[in-house]
Amino acid sequence: MGYFVDHRTKKIHHSQFAGDSCGFLQTPINQREFTDKLEYVESLAEKEYEHCPHCQTAQPTVG
Repeated sequence: MGYFVDHRTKKIHHSQFAGDSCGFLQTPINQREFTDKLEYVESLAEKEYEHCPHCQTAQPTVG
């Protein structure tokens, strides 16, 4: 599974489920990182990063 790390808000997103409610649209491109390395993501989570509560599962679409 792929991950999207938002270094501005220090949140870890699941790439497959990330959406508007995650709030990363204001983060500049140079502060976004994509990775498939679970060990790296978990090392960030042990420090000061947290998993985004909005993209742990698929988000419903509105409309």
